[in-house]
Amino acid sequence: MAQKFYQFRELCEENLNPNAHPRPTSQDLAGFWDMLQLSIENISMKFDELHQLKANNWKQMDPLDKKVEQCRFCMERRAPPPVPKKPAKGPAPLIRERSLESSQRQEARKRLMAAKRAASVRQNSATESAESIEIYIPEAQTRL
Repeated sequence: MAQKFYQFRELCEENLNPNAHPRPTSQDLAGFWDMLQLSIENISMKFDELHQLKANNWKQMDPLDKKVEQCRFCMERRAPPPVPKKPAKGPAPLIRERSLESSQRQEARKRLMAAKRAASVRQNSATESAESIEIYIPEAQTRL
């Protein structure tokens, strides 16, 4: 474990050194630190197991007891269930309002299609006029 901390320290120093060739990024450091955290948590869990053994007079717990203990731990960590949303109060939109919204949407679609057609026509006419342009390039004179 001490070697991993030493390696992390070296990575930090390389990160601060602007002349380091493969300079580790802050994301590299964060990833390495996360791996160290996992190792630390693993060691902490082993110490917790030792404390449980000591509390049980150094006798192994039955696998069932261990599962029950884990379930209690999980239940404590579990978030409360989400509260269901209440239905919206008030009258539902009338059919006339819905049909008005629908007709407005259709009109907007028609305007959009007309604008797209006009843009397409403008682009096509610009392309046709570009095709009819002739460019005159005089022949290069060569010296002997």
